[in-house]
Amino acid sequence: MNEESTPNDVSRRTVLRAGAAGVGTLGVVGSAAGDGDEYDDEPADDREPDPEPAVVTETADVVGQGPDGPVVAENGATIHRTEHDLLISLSMPTPEPGSYTYPSEPPEREGEWWTDEVGDLEAFSLWAFVFDYPDECVDGCDSEDLGEPAGGGVFAVAGHVFDGPDLTLNGIVSRETGVYEEDGEPMGLVLERPMEAEVHLAVAPHGAFDPAMMPEILQTPTGPGPDVWWSAIFD
Repeated sequence: MNEESTPNDVSRRTVLRAGAAGVGTLGVVGSAAGDGDEYDDEPADDREPDPEPAVVTETADVVGQGPDGPVVAENGATIHRTEHDLLISLSMPTPEPGSYTYPSEPPEREGEWWTDEVGDLEAFSLWAFVFDYPDECVDGCDSEDLGEPAGGGVFAVAGHVFDGPDLTLNGIVSRETGVYEEDGEPMGLVLERPMEAEVHLAVAPHGAFDPAMMPEILQTPTGPGPDVWWSAIFD
C-alpha cells in the first residue's frame, strides 16, 4: 500500500523487530602420544547444519492514519511465515469514535460499504497486500505492482465491529486464498512465496456499524487510499 487511492497505497517502511541467535561448538580431541598430549584443533562436530525454521515470525509497528502517521501500536502487527501460509495478527487501541478521519471513498458505495457517521459501534477491516517478488517492484511496492511481474495481490483478512479498548484482527492468507475481487475483477495474483514476500497490512475504517450493510461493511475496502488507513509494513 502506498500513496494512492487504491487499497495498496502504503509507502512508509517501518523497521522490523525480529531477532535470531545461533550457537556453534568447537570440539577438542585429546590422545596420548609419547610424553605429551596432542590436540586436534579441527571441529569435532560434523553434524549437518540445522534446517531452516519451519515458521519465521516478524513484528512491525502500526502507524496511522496515513503512512506518515504516528506509531499507534509498537510491535502491534505480527506475521508468522510458513512455506504455505501467512498467519496475520494486528492489535492497536480502538480509534475513539469521532476522533479520527472517516472514509469518503468510493462515493458510490456510501451507505453500502461505509458511512462517515460516528457510532457507538464502528466497523473496521484488515487487508493484506502481498508481493511475491518485491525486487520487481518499481520504486517500492504499491498498487502499480499488483499482478506481474511483482506478483502483487490484495487479500481480505478480517472484518469486525468494535466498541472495546483494543482493536484486534486476525486471519490467514494461504496459497489457496483467493484475491479480493472488485466488480468481478481480481486485484492481483494469489500468494506464491510466503517466506519471501513483502507484506503490507492496512486497517480500513467503515464508520458507524449498520446491520443492514452486512456483509459488505466488513468485506470491502474504503478510502481515500492510505490517508485513512492504519498500516504496518513487512519488507
